[in-house]
Amino acid sequence: MKHTYAVVGLGIFGSTVALELARLGHDVIGIDLDPNLVNNIADKITQAVIADAQDEKVLRDLGVHDCDGVVIAIGEDIEANILATLIVKGMPKPKVWAKANNPNHHKILEKLGTDHIVHPEHEMGLRLARGMVYPEVMDYISFGDDQFAVEVRASERLAGQGLDSLHLAENDLQCLLIKHQEQVLAPPPPQYEFKLNDQILLWGMLRNLRKISKYL
Repeated sequence: MKHTYAVVGLGIFGSTVALELARLGHDVIGIDLDPNLVNNIADKITQAVIADAQDEKVLRDLGVHDCDGVVIAIGEDIEANILATLIVKGMPKPKVWAKANNPNHHKILEKLGTDHIVHPEHEMGLRLARGMVYPEVMDYISFGDDQFAVEVRASERLAGQGLDSLHLAENDLQCLLIKHQEQVLAPPPPQYEFKLNDQILLWGMLRNLRKISKYL
């Protein structure tokens, strides 16, 4: 389903979000005060505008109040970030994602009722560190309470072995699906033997997922 999103702040983080939303087929309004940032993205998204997101009338004239979601990606100017978030949260429709620079900023955004608060540098640092320690991990999603869905790639060590080689049951883990080339097995048959570079989606507590890293 096609949606309309606004991205306020077109620095590295904001422009990345805007471009990916556009690539996924959605309408995207990009807003920034810097003409260079706006011009750099103007021909790649639906609409790119030089405007002050601290002005509610400007945002409404651009149709931000009718967007399905708004990303407040203003980085260095925390005051502008907070004011833009406050204005958009006063609009009944959009869900709001806002970038937080530090814990105090996070608390303020939380008080404003921000739907999703992101710390891109912090989260990227965590992903990098975990990727260095667990190179077989392709991606992961945290569901809170230390529960994770983790996507891993079958190594040469795992190729030719069955599901039982991962010791899932004894570690209270589940294999949700296996993707071999274009074929998706969900759930995978108990007798399946892994092929090199199979994509494997595992679910469970982080401490238990760590226990089986030696088998991957």
